[in-house]
Amino acid sequence: MFSDRFTHLKSSAQRTSLERAFETLILDAKARRLKPTTLDYFYWQLGPFLQFLEEQGIMTPQAIEPRHIRAYIVSLQERGLKDTSQHAAARAIRAFCNFLEREEIVELSPMRKVPMPRLDKRILPAFSQEDVKQLLAACQNVRDIAIIYFLVDTGCRATEFISLRVGDVDIHSGAVRVRLGKGGKDRVTFLGATARKALLKYMMQRGSMSDDDPLWISFTSGKGLTVAGLAMLCKRLSARSGVQHCSAHTFRRTCALWSLRAGMNIYVLQQIMGHADLTTLRRYLALVEDDLQEAHQRHGAVDNML
Repeated sequence: MFSDRFTHLKSSAQRTSLERAFETLILDAKARRLKPTTLDYFYWQLGPFLQFLEEQGIMTPQAIEPRHIRAYIVSLQERGLKDTSQHAAARAIRAFCNFLEREEIVELSPMRKVPMPRLDKRILPAFSQEDVKQLLAACQNVRDIAIIYFLVDTGCRATEFISLRVGDVDIHSGAVRVRLGKGGKDRVTFLGATARKALLKYMMQRGSMSDDDPLWISFTSGKGLTVAGLAMLCKRLSARSGVQHCSAHTFRRTCALWSLRAGMNIYVLQQIMGHADLTTLRRYLALVEDDLQEAHQRHGAVDNML
């Protein structure tokens, strides 16, 4: 019933109040102009959950209990889903239950008593300095060189990066206006002198541009670079350089880690990266603290001099 993105929903008279509640959530998301990716997230994460509830005989939002949510999360574990997938499902359920409470469909969210699934404490790969040098050496044009410097220096997400317009970058100050990032909020990040120099070479090669033109152009279509096009570029650079885990998000993680290692204040970095909280950055900070501990073990004053 909840498969295929609800393309064969029953007639209005046949729908359960659970289905109607979901439809109201989607309508609310559209009214708030949430991104299509967010709507997709609700469909793909909540669809299986609501189907699971119906299989348990739960047809109304008021009948959802914490034990039903716990049972669903356990079912994901038993299917062998990764901790991140379990957490993504739980976040969607929490958003749905909070919506039900906010709309006074239920008195209290049943998710209030359900802890979020624990995420393993791990940091996905970031590039080393040698990795980035190898990627730069693998570039065959000034655009790709500029892209690497830009991604490492700004920490932009892929969707933010491909949405940039020429007028969003102040080449003199290095300020970059990131429009409607995650959470629908604009922010400002920055390019250093080296990245600005690379970007300027690329812009000079392109010639005359208006402020509304896409900043990054596909050589194939002549139009704005897409997320898929950026992913293909990363794949090509990975193949040429031999550097693994090459993706826009690896560049973003590299920006965060290198900035912390260089001494940037974690709260400043939070604003630049557009993080809603410090959870992710604290993991990177732990890596930086490991660096400091290792450095002290090698060069500590007393152990090495007395």
